[in-house]
Amino acid sequence: MENGQRQEMVVEKQSRKDSHAKLGKTVETRVFEMRLELAKEKKARDEGTEMLARDLADRLAKLQGDLESEQKARESNTEKLVQKLTERIAQFHDMFAGEKKAREESHSALFRMIEDTSTKVTQEIVAERKDRQDTEASIIRLLESTCAKVESVAQVAL
Repeated sequence: MENGQRQEMVVEKQSRKDSHAKLGKTVETRVFEMRLELAKEKKARDEGTEMLARDLADRLAKLQGDLESEQKARESNTEKLVQKLTERIAQFHDMFAGEKKAREESHSALFRMIEDTSTKVTQEIVAERKDRQDTEASIIRLLESTCAKVESVAQVAL
């Protein structure tokens, strides 16, 4: 019977180790996935920014060509044209500033979410470990008490 209890303790201890290892692996996998997702989002944003920059360069080149042809054809409308270009450039500048701000806010929010998740998972692991240690201590005390009673009964029987 004592051997059977020891086997149960060994099985329980191994089960705890396996559960702890599985939980650790799950946490590592989730953190890796989140980092991978973050890298993908960053790459997509970088590509979007590059595409936007190329688009802006193309648009600015087109606007420059329009400016030169209009200056030649309509010198009297120079002030209106300059005002129009200034407004468009300001719009592009505002658009880039908004994109940059949104990207930074998204990046910051994602990092906060990762940090919060990491903290939560770490706290859960610590709580689980303490619970398992408390359970193990209770089982050991119970076994020691049972062994003491069995020994006293065995001595009285002798």
